[in-house]
Amino acid sequence: MLAGATAAVLVALLAACSGGGDDAGASSVEMARQDVAEEMDGVAADEGGDTSSSGEDDRQVVQTGDVYVAVADPHEAVRQVVALVERVEGRVDDRYERAGTEDDPGSARLTIRVPAGTVDEVTAELDRIGVVEELTISREDVTAAAEDLDARISATEVSVARMEDLLSRARTNADVIAAEEALTQRQSNLEQLRSERARVADRVALSTLHVELYPPAGTPVAQAGPRTFLDGLGSGWAGLVGAARATLVVVGVLLPWAAAVALVVVPVVLVRRSRRRRAAAAAPAPAAPVGDPA
Repeated sequence: MLAGATAAVLVALLAACSGGGDDAGASSVEMARQDVAEEMDGVAADEGGDTSSSGEDDRQVVQTGDVYVAVADPHEAVRQVVALVERVEGRVDDRYERAGTEDDPGSARLTIRVPAGTVDEVTAELDRIGVVEELTISREDVTAAAEDLDARISATEVSVARMEDLLSRARTNADVIAAEEALTQRQSNLEQLRSERARVADRVALSTLHVELYPPAGTPVAQAGPRTFLDGLGSGWAGLVGAARATLVVVGVLLPWAAAVALVVVPVVLVRRSRRRRAAAAAPAPAAPVGDPA
C-alpha cells in the first residue's frame, strides 16, 4: 500500500513540475503539496489500522508490579535491593526511607526499573532478602499501539521527505511559505511520534516494580530500662540531668515575669513602710502616770 501511494505521489510531482508557465507551475505545486498531505494521511491511517500480522514472539508487553517484603532491618534491605538492581542493569527511580525508633524499626519504599526478562529473577531474590508476603504483577499488551506508532512514523517520514522536495521545487513566495509551514508541522508531528514511541519502548524494556520494605508483624521491641547497676546509675544520672534542665527551663520562663512583678510590688511595699514610720513618729508620746505623793 505504501509503495502504491508513493508511486501516485511521484506521478503528481512529475505532473506538477512539467506544467508550463510560472503561475501554472505554482498552482500545480500547491495542488501536488495537498495531494501529498492527503495521500500520506491516508497511508498513516491504513497502516495504523493493520496490526493483525504480529506473531506471539513479537508481542510487546508492559509489566508493572507491587511487592511487599517483610525484613528484619529495612535500611539494610534497601542497600541489598539497590545492589540487586544494579546487578541486573536496572535503575532506582524513587527511594524513601523512614528512620526507626525504640518502638519502630522503620520502613522503606522503592520504585525500581528492571529489564523485563529479569522480573522473575528479581522477585525471587527479594524473597531471599526478606519474606515476600504479597506480590502482584500486571501485564499490558501494547503491541497494537506500538505498531500504530511505527506506521505513523514511517508515513510521516515519507511525508516530510516529499514536502522537502516540494519546497525545493517551489517558485513563488506563496508556495515557499505554504511548503515551509506544512513541512514544519509534519516535522513537529514526527518528533512527537518518535518521543511517544520511545516512551512505549522504555516501558516495554524496563518493567516497573514498587517495593515496600517493613518489619514483620509481631517483631519484639526492646524494652527500655536499666538491667545492671551501671545501667541504673546511667539512667539515674540521665534523669537528674533531665530534671535539672527542666528546672532551668521553668526558671528561665518565670524569671521575666518575676522581674516584672517585682517592679510593681517592691515600690508599693516601700511606700507603705515609709508611711507607717512617719505615722509612728508623728503620734504623741503617752503621759507618765501620776504617782501618790510621798
